[in-house]
Amino acid sequence: MTREGTLLEKETGLSTFFQGAEHPYVRCVIADTVDPDRHFECRVLDVEDVPVSVGEAIVLEVIHVVTDRRNGTVRFDCRLPGAPATAAAAELA
Repeated sequence: MTREGTLLEKETGLSTFFQGAEHPYVRCVIADTVDPDRHFECRVLDVEDVPVSVGEAIVLEVIHVVTDRRNGTVRFDCRLPGAPATAAAAELA
């Protein structure tokens, strides 16, 4: 599955822990290509930054979907298409 649209926000230099190891990620908010009023929150794993500027088109490969039922939100853990699978990504798949 992929998520594509216009990059609205990106927050670089973040990190998280998977299986006891720290991994960098970038938090992104994307406006859907088909319905621009629909926004997706994505974490692009194992990168310090994404090579896309705010306002440009972006395509991400979804490796895991996280649903927060209490808040009614969905977050997508992703990687850049063509990026090699990492141990962190494999843990989520």
